[in-house]
Amino acid sequence: MLKEKGYTVVLATNPIFPQIATYSRIGWAGLDVNDFSHITTYENSKFCKPNLNYYKEILTIIGKSPEECIMVGNDVKEDMCTTNLGMDTFLLKDCLISTEEDDISIFKQGGFEDLLELIKGLPAIG
Repeated sequence: MLKEKGYTVVLATNPIFPQIATYSRIGWAGLDVNDFSHITTYENSKFCKPNLNYYKEILTIIGKSPEECIMVGNDVKEDMCTTNLGMDTFLLKDCLISTEEDDISIFKQGGFEDLLELIKGLPAIG
């Protein structure tokens, strides 16, 4: 749906696996590698989450500024750190990875249904 609306969609999974394994995982999830403009893998990434250089590297590759992007993720430490770059975020509470000390009230958040509604509400671009 995002791709059809003109958005650049990146799979920013922690690049600890080689491409072949990451692509297999994408298939297991019922997705296609062609759904994404960029997919991070062991071979094409110099950094890992939550290092902000990991996200800066992706931004450079896709030619976007943090303000043009939204990070959707379920890990408070590894995904929501992108707010430090000025990136908008959406914390996916389904399968949430968080500690009791994390203040998640500062993030837009919800479940898969909430995320779908957010995506549906985005305008077409391009």
